[in-house]
Amino acid sequence: MTSTALDTIKELPEPVIRRGINQAQWRTLFTLYPGAKPESILLVWDYCVARRLDPLKKPCHIVPFKVKGEWRDVILPGIYELRTTAQRTGVYLGHSAPDYGPLEPYAGVGAPAWCAITFYRWNVDAGQRAEYPVRVLFREVVALGDNNKANARWAKAPVQMLTKCTEAAGLREAFPDEIGGEQTAEELDGQRAIDVQTVEAPPAPDPPEGYAEWLVDMEAVADEGIDKLEDAFAQSSEPCRMYLARVTPDAWQTLKERALARGGQ
Repeated sequence: MTSTALDTIKELPEPVIRRGINQAQWRTLFTLYPGAKPESILLVWDYCVARRLDPLKKPCHIVPFKVKGEWRDVILPGIYELRTTAQRTGVYLGHSAPDYGPLEPYAGVGAPAWCAITFYRWNVDAGQRAEYPVRVLFREVVALGDNNKANARWAKAPVQMLTKCTEAAGLREAFPDEIGGEQTAEELDGQRAIDVQTVEAPPAPDPPEGYAEWLVDMEAVADEGIDKLEDAFAQSSEPCRMYLARVTPDAWQTLKERALARGGQ
């Protein structure tokens, strides 16, 4: 939605009203996420509600991911969210100054070979400070473009991006219960999530012999009501029943809805 479109908003959509979002908040969210779709903005709001975060402080990002050939918006935390979550525990004691490895050419840019930071957390049971040293290699986190060169963001600010990735890794190390395995938008800028794998679904089995004719008969029975449909289904051959219910459950649901619309007679 463009800024011009925002200027013409007079009534908030029902999903927005249901969430208790007011006019000023709705406009501000579109300013924070320019060009985002309304449904993606609502995903941000729901994410922040679940995580007890202020969506107007932009703790997360809308990142497009290609899933099965289709682009979808995914909500990912930013480094700000991980910092906020760690601070809320009351036991986060900060971290050391970043230490960098020697500058080396890699993926078309000159960058530190690694970044190392030590994170500190107060151990309540032991009554002492615990240390969590983390070192991240540039070559393992840099996002590459189609030409195997660092993408625009990493080429422009390689040290900044490496440092953010190291901080995110360290906060996950020190606060596993509070943060879990969340990867940040900074870490995934221009690349797929490490844990995401594309798995091709196995092809559907061929229908049993006579299935097409049987399905036509079932459609005719559905016009007589749900009782007749269920009786006919129970008396049908097991291969046809199993194929309809397990392989094409949507078709079975459509039949039942069609029968219910005709009543129980």
